[in-house]
Amino acid sequence: MMTKVEINLERLHYLLALYRMSVEDLLSLLNVGKKKIEKDMLLANEVELSLLKRIDGIFKKGFNFYTDFSPLPQAAESSVFFRKREFGVTLNLESKRVVDRFETLKTRLDTYSKLANTRFDSHAPTYTLADDPKHVAEIISKLFHPGKVKDSRQFLKDFINKCANQNIYVFEFIETWNKKERANIDGLFLHPNMIVLKRQKSYKREIFTLAHELGHCILGKEEIEPLDVLELPVDRQGDDIERWCNDFAFYFIMNDEASMFHEINAVNSSNDYYHDLIVNLSTQTHLSRLAIYTRLYLDKKISYSNYVTIKNELVYQYEIRKAREKENDINKSKKGTPKPILSNLYVETLQYAFFKGVISESTFCQNLSIKSSKIQNYLW
Repeated sequence: MMTKVEINLERLHYLLALYRMSVEDLLSLLNVGKKKIEKDMLLANEVELSLLKRIDGIFKKGFNFYTDFSPLPQAAESSVFFRKREFGVTLNLESKRVVDRFETLKTRLDTYSKLANTRFDSHAPTYTLADDPKHVAEIISKLFHPGKVKDSRQFLKDFINKCANQNIYVFEFIETWNKKERANIDGLFLHPNMIVLKRQKSYKREIFTLAHELGHCILGKEEIEPLDVLELPVDRQGDDIERWCNDFAFYFIMNDEASMFHEINAVNSSNDYYHDLIVNLSTQTHLSRLAIYTRLYLDKKISYSNYVTIKNELVYQYEIRKAREKENDINKSKKGTPKPILSNLYVETLQYAFFKGVISESTFCQNLSIKSSKIQNYLW
């Protein structure tokens, strides 16, 4: 006899709307290589437990979500998918799961803060597209830039916690080397104060993504997008917001080295394309060489043909490194999944909730993915 479970059918319809998926789309996913599910079996108040497992295999919400009969929040309040119709990329299923996961986390953190009678509203100043991104970067760097930090991972960690100081949450999500379904996004900003980054092989790429999403944050413009320096547009056309955020990110990361950068002129073979200087700038600032050369092209300091020659060489070097890193990843896989960098703001939010009795010790540890024996390390 099949076990049946009573579900809140409104919640299934909510997920279909959230993922912009039709009933037929869901049936198509459910029926791949499996026993065929009919429409009336899916849209029932009671469904077979095996079917519910298959449904949750797609949405990853946990069984309690479907059996909860409490009202859901208003659509616009619950998700960026209801507030914004178009994004910087056509999101695949895994990207939608990632966004939903972090929106659910943000709702949970807001609930903890409310119950603990604390507030973590963003302190970051706000700007508009009419403001010069270079000038804004100079101002914002005083609040957010980590300063002279040589190690790129440490720079990223310090940058994340500079954001925490201004009550902006920054989270990483990590995809293992053998993951079958990969999100086709690198970063996102969710109003009012959450930034999410995909862990990258290159911390420089992740730093640029964080700076770019910080640009979205201070503009108050939500976005979900891929952001690969190899694919940055090399013309001044396109989306005004993306162009503004790219300009802001470049000058924010360049910071005090901007004066050295501006001294570069007429990049060509006669000066060896300023190779040594740009390597030094890349090391000092955590900007990739390609990002610097792209900016030089946008500033009309290098010809298109020379830029393409350099870009092709850098891309070739990148592909070789990527192949080597893939081999290393396979060898390192036995050591387990790497841990994301934890924002001090995230830890602080959980601390307040724990000390005020809003969450238990087990919930505190579960949120931080730590063993209970390690809890004292997080209760400073």
